[in-house]
Amino acid sequence: MADRKEPAWMQELRAKAQERFDAMSWPTTSDEEWRRTDVSGIDALSFVPAPRADGRTAGSANAEGLAGTLRFDSGRPVEAGMDQTWKDRGVRLMSLADALEEFEKPLSDIFDEGVDASDNRFTVWHYASWSHGAFLTVPAGLEITEPFLIDFTESGDGVLSSPHVVVVLGEGARASVIQRITGERNGSDERILCNAGLDLRLSDAAALQYFEGQYLGPQSLYFRQARTRGGRDSSLRHYDAALGGRLVKTRIDCGLAGKGSEAFLNGVYYCRDGQHMDIRTVQRHHSPSATSRSYYKGAVASGGRTVFQGLIEVDPGASGTDAYLTNRNLILGDAARSDSIPTLRIGNNDVRCSHGSTTGRLSEEELFYLESRGLSRNESREMLVLGYFEDLLDRAPEAYREGTLDLIRSRLASAA
Repeated sequence: MADRKEPAWMQELRAKAQERFDAMSWPTTSDEEWRRTDVSGIDALSFVPAPRADGRTAGSANAEGLAGTLRFDSGRPVEAGMDQTWKDRGVRLMSLADALEEFEKPLSDIFDEGVDASDNRFTVWHYASWSHGAFLTVPAGLEITEPFLIDFTESGDGVLSSPHVVVVLGEGARASVIQRITGERNGSDERILCNAGLDLRLSDAAALQYFEGQYLGPQSLYFRQARTRGGRDSSLRHYDAALGGRLVKTRIDCGLAGKGSEAFLNGVYYCRDGQHMDIRTVQRHHSPSATSRSYYKGAVASGGRTVFQGLIEVDPGASGTDAYLTNRNLILGDAARSDSIPTLRIGNNDVRCSHGSTTGRLSEEELFYLESRGLSRNESREMLVLGYFEDLLDRAPEAYREGTLDLIRSRLASAA
């Protein structure tokens, strides 16, 4: 299928991003954020960009229990459905390619901000080459209890895939989204470079729950930049499950731009032998009386390496800030390594900000207790590891929670 002609503003933005890309170098271990993640051995430009497929897809019946569904297969939108009630009230869930003209104003502002804020070559590369994506907007005052599902299946050996998702909530709107990125086959040896982007925009008093899962194959590379911004009295709850990929480097940059806004960033990750995961969270307090929490838990098998970098940044005018970040890691083998680097940058004295980090192993006493009750060593280990993640997953939708736990269970079984 031939590439669809994009609006002039998007062509100009891609050119602007490409110009910045050409002027940049790839990140090195001399850059603080990349000090523990060496990408010098990656020939990123050898990956062939996925074609920008036409955004249009025929509608289909929506699955029960979901407000709307949008599925992509190798960059092509293959299924789209939404409850007619929400369509009639102005909710839109569509491919990003379809949204470029109808929603030019919010999208051009969001993309332009993204290019300007890009501080490394991977991120600006994404804006120059994004290939497919989803757009969801919920008008002011609507409260939608069922989640929307945005599902990306990526495939193709040596392919560069650059999906982007944008969610915009009007004043007082409430919604939840499940987003999944998976390889074509779990355990596939395909080498995919997935360079993803996510933008979440919450108007005053809006509330969003966003459940993000990355389940690529063991040879794939995954880079993701997420940017969020919340207005006055808005509420964001973001959940992140990172289980796939050989190399993972992600950042979520959360801006609390309105007085009384709140953001809760939660994440789980399981790192297997040969995997390297580098996860960064940024809580930026721009306005007074805002609250943020970052809580990430990881388990690292022998031969795995994880890095967690958390930053709380408070502007001088953001009095009354209440912020906390914590990272906990469970070491499952002698050759596992986990680094945790929390950081505070405080520009106001009237704040409550702190951080915490713990690293430990499974309790031999707890393992012995379970074994004494008839469970095998592997069954006891599985029960303790799954229980370790339970507090972060127990409030997630069943499909997201059970899918994540099933994958962790299979990782544990393969390592036994």
